[in-house]
Amino acid sequence: MMVWRCVRPSWRFLVTISAVALSLFAFLHYKPIRARLDIYLLQAQHQQASLQVSHPIVLKQRRCPSDFADIEGDFLFVTVKTTKQYHRLRLNLIASTWISDALLFKGRNDKPVVKVAILSDAVDDFVNTMIGGRMVKSRCPSSHNKTDLCCKQAAEFDLYYGEPKLAKWYCHFDDDNYVNMYQLLAELERHDASKPLYLGKSSRGMVKLKDVISGNEKGRVAFQFGTGGAGFCLTRVAMKQIKPKVSRTTGGLGLEGLCRKLPGLSDDVAVGYVTGFYKIGLTQVPTMHSHLEKLSALSQDDISVGNCNYGTI
Repeated sequence: MMVWRCVRPSWRFLVTISAVALSLFAFLHYKPIRARLDIYLLQAQHQQASLQVSHPIVLKQRRCPSDFADIEGDFLFVTVKTTKQYHRLRLNLIASTWISDALLFKGRNDKPVVKVAILSDAVDDFVNTMIGGRMVKSRCPSSHNKTDLCCKQAAEFDLYYGEPKLAKWYCHFDDDNYVNMYQLLAELERHDASKPLYLGKSSRGMVKLKDVISGNEKGRVAFQFGTGGAGFCLTRVAMKQIKPKVSRTTGGLGLEGLCRKLPGLSDDVAVGYVTGFYKIGLTQVPTMHSHLEKLSALSQDDISVGNCNYGTI
């Protein structure tokens, strides 16, 4: 009897440990729990990897809006196209981040350096007030097919052409782009705006398509285009040059009409096509990133990133 009393605690302890182990094993192999644990593990590994850099990061002093006080007012005009279904998810976010930041820049005589206009199939009153009444309801269909996107890009161009004073630079970005306005302005300052320039980042090599502009059936237009998902910019000189073929204000359908002549042509390719017709080559900007790139990290020197996965970046 005494022996049993001495052994019994050890036996019960082993049974308890075995039961706990079996329960834990079953718990960890329950699929929903296992999936969540896998996610936590991957996030931990990602955070650890992001802290391991091969070279030390030297932080540059970030420029503030007042540092651009020597720039001529109306330096840059930016357009963004969106749709009502993305107002809450995308538009409100970019309006409260990089767009509101851009509107703080003041140039000579306290004039705004950057103006932003937004094209959508509905007007958001709050955002419209914030950007100075430059949110415009589009007459283009709200679908995402290529011809309708060309219609919207033509409307974006006309927002620029409709300004009393044309800005030195024009840039287009999508509603899922995040834009580092400090770096964008610094990049534009590095280029000679008195020339017809087209800045962007191409996702493919040279393209050749038949010439539907001049009417030469045997002619070809060779060009590179800046991927719309990364954003692209043109100087005022370039914008004036391409205006007859992209704007509705000159008669016709503008860029949409071109896309109808070349079925399957998307809006960003169409812009490259027109600039190629006028012999305005694409100047590559490596720090502009589209949704087609797989980025493991971003630098403070990057200008734009496309197709942001909001909530995880």
